[in-house]
Amino acid sequence: MDEVEFRGKVDEALKSVRKILDNTRHPELATAVQHEYDDKYILAEFVVNSTLASLLNVLDALGLSDEHARQLKAWSATRAVSLALDTSFTCVFDREETRKEESKTQHEREHKGTFGSFKVTDKVVTTIHEYYWKVHTKYALFAYAGTETNERVVLRERTAACEVMTSSDANPYKKEQILPRVQVDLTWLLQQLGDDLTLRFAIDRSAKSCHTPRRNADVGGALEFFDRVRTEFADKVTRTFHHTLFPIQQKHGLDTNKMTAAGVFVPILPLFEKRADGAEDRPGLSIADLNSFLAHQRVTMEEKFAALAKMFPDDGKLITHVDAQLVVMAQHMREVVRSGAGGVAFIEGMLRDQLIAAIGKVVTAVDFSEYMAFHNRKLYRSEFEPSPFCHAVRRPDHYPEGILSIEQMKADGSIAEPVVTVVRHSLAAAAMKFPLDASTSVKFYGDRFVHGWIGHKFSNNTGSSVKLVARARQFSSYIVLVGRMGGPGLFEPKHAMIIQNKDELTIPIDLETIPTPKEFADAIESLSPEQQRFAKAIRSMQLEGTVFGVAVVQIKPQLERLLNLPDDALTKEIRLTTDLLDLFMKYQIPSDLLSFDGDEATGATARVEAVRGYVAAMVAMIQEKKDAEMAAELARKEYAEAQLRLQRERERQQKEMEEEVKRCEEVKRCDMRKKVKRKAAPRMQMAKMSRARVSAAPMMACSMAAPSSAPPPRQSSAPPPAQSSAPTPAPAPAPTAPVTEAVAVEAPAGEAAAEAADKTPSVAGADVAGEGEDYTQLPVQLDAMLAELDEDNAVRPTIINTAKAWTHTFKKTLLSDEETRTLAGDGQKSEKDRAFDLLDALTRSGALPVEQASLHVVIAATHCFDKSLVETVVQDNVNPIEKVERTSLIMSSVVHGCAARDLIKPSQLARVKQYSPMLFKDDNE
Repeated sequence: MDEVEFRGKVDEALKSVRKILDNTRHPELATAVQHEYDDKYILAEFVVNSTLASLLNVLDALGLSDEHARQLKAWSATRAVSLALDTSFTCVFDREETRKEESKTQHEREHKGTFGSFKVTDKVVTTIHEYYWKVHTKYALFAYAGTETNERVVLRERTAACEVMTSSDANPYKKEQILPRVQVDLTWLLQQLGDDLTLRFAIDRSAKSCHTPRRNADVGGALEFFDRVRTEFADKVTRTFHHTLFPIQQKHGLDTNKMTAAGVFVPILPLFEKRADGAEDRPGLSIADLNSFLAHQRVTMEEKFAALAKMFPDDGKLITHVDAQLVVMAQHMREVVRSGAGGVAFIEGMLRDQLIAAIGKVVTAVDFSEYMAFHNRKLYRSEFEPSPFCHAVRRPDHYPEGILSIEQMKADGSIAEPVVTVVRHSLAAAAMKFPLDASTSVKFYGDRFVHGWIGHKFSNNTGSSVKLVARARQFSSYIVLVGRMGGPGLFEPKHAMIIQNKDELTIPIDLETIPTPKEFADAIESLSPEQQRFAKAIRSMQLEGTVFGVAVVQIKPQLERLLNLPDDALTKEIRLTTDLLDLFMKYQIPSDLLSFDGDEATGATARVEAVRGYVAAMVAMIQEKKDAEMAAELARKEYAEAQLRLQRERERQQKEMEEEVKRCEEVKRCDMRKKVKRKAAPRMQMAKMSRARVSAAPMMACSMAAPSSAPPPRQSSAPPPAQSSAPTPAPAPAPTAPVTEAVAVEAPAGEAAAEAADKTPSVAGADVAGEGEDYTQLPVQLDAMLAELDEDNAVRPTIINTAKAWTHTFKKTLLSDEETRTLAGDGQKSEKDRAFDLLDALTRSGALPVEQASLHVVIAATHCFDKSLVETVVQDNVNPIEKVERTSLIMSSVVHGCAARDLIKPSQLARVKQYSPMLFKDDNE
């Protein structure tokens, strides 16, 4: 029953209430009367007791006496007690009757004969066979204990008979049929009765399962009982009579649709009454008021029974007022339990409406995120306060090269904002490394950031989507690497990309939660030792997989170290930096060919100019090689075109020769025909002329074919002279090699050996004092603390995964418009290869450590609530702020490595101790 329907029924019932109570009484809906929170518990008990008392009134009207009720109460102490309806009927053949029935239509025919005309009238007479059957029905409404129905308390039973006529001799029903038993368990109802048969339902507010007047085990049991009464008994009884028994009786002329519970008073009313100022009485109605309502219910039931007796007289057949009473009472039971469930739901709806009215709107997960950011500023000491994950890529005292952030796209469509994390910042005490390939690793120093990120999820909805964003400014560049921590001092990048010149890379993030520590422990408790070891090994991998890493390598500082230039030497050298990157990434030029190798005392300007000269020379050489190759390619194309023209000329000459030969042969055939008509002498003369012409034809063909054996003209058959470094094309030249091969420079033997030595795997700890912090142990520590302190079992470790499709926004040129492309598998691999090639050049294949870098380590956990934010507060009576606050303090303790009391402002310490005392067990000890 929805709230609108329920309110309508209550408003209608209030008209009767005003007649039942004194004129001085003015009860109203509970929402209209000022009251306290405890009054809602009293109201819930009043609603449930009213519903149970109404059901007992119905059973009383159907034949349950006080003696029967005591018997059922006694049974319920040790056994289950059920209310059941057994129905059966038999159908036997009685007799067959035959009758003739004339058709109402007549047909007249006129016949004419010798003695005159006459008319004949025809009629159709049908012989009808009618078969009559005796149907005897029987039903019994009774209560019994356990599974034995021999010991029963019968409330009502009846046997009836009627006659059924069919047009065939087939039995319209089974000879004997027993319908499925309709029954409902009454044990819970009987257990709410005292020895004096008074109702004593009450809510145990001290129970741990008691959250609100609606959400507790006592009311939950009542609602389950109400639902069983409706679905297992009331609805089925109504269907049994209306759909099975009543249709058996034919041509009864009775309106069975009038068997309704309309007009019977339903005394379930969530009412309060205003008390006089200063009165200490509760606003709820009294037991005496409830008894008055129940008495009025009995009166309306008697009035309904009297009306049914007039509409359905007892003639011994199937449909009588006795059967109508049972059907109406079943419908009334349905209305009673629906009103009881609706009254309890009304109380919870009242709580929800009051909460929303107090805040002014329905609070969502997005609003909760905004509040927690505000709350953390009040909770934490300034040095431990969570901050947005938005970090500038920069050298100290320099303008940023770009920005790295993890942002939330909120469900309400507002502007994306960085996520808030607990963060610990430090400088590298020892070098870390990441692999470029199986034989090359790069060591890097710089800033270390450890982030603890607590997300929250209400009813499986986070209220936002998350993405990793890397942006670069114009004329700036850096390399971003995304992966996981692989152990002490090891970062394992899975993806990498060069971000430069106003690029924006957006990587959607997928968050995958794994079971809480307690859920995992409960799941493996009954497994074998081998199965437990397997499950623990997989979980260990999962926990280490929750350590997400993002490394940023700044390109300009590393270029300066690589080229033996002082700090800031390339800060304003935009063109030089661009050329250097092109040489490294596009042409794979060894860095030794471009680095400064002069006197160490040389000044910064001279060093830069020296490098500029090396770069200019290399660019000039590459351009020279390009020009040579372009010239060779042009010569090859011209030679191919000349050969093509020569071939076409030969084909034309050959075709002309063939046509001339055909013409000569045709002339010869004509001459032979003329020779027959002429005389002998002229014939001989013509033969000589013909032979002369025929002999001339091959000579002409030979003269036309002669040019093919002569050498072609120099200007069309030979390629133009090229530079000495360009290869001379052959008659059938092969394609030229790619540009990258043309500019490859062979290193001297000594340099090749040094380069090979640089590529040998570095031994961990060989030149580093220590391997540094093992970040993979952070989630293990967090898991242990959650197992101990997360009493709600609601915080799940979270694995951060990158999505398969990325978005890259870029500008091809300085003045061009922005373009956007999607990077998937092949595109991501291509970008990773480019970034790794550049890193290989910048570090001399791992021999030169990276000084200017930063590493962001992120561990994440999600606090999961089963319901929406409002329902969590209203139904579970839980303050999610306190729950997420506790989880945040646990995460902060792991990240900062200190106790919760050291993180909290003194002004907030007492409050946190009150609502999260488990965080301060050490203090109590």
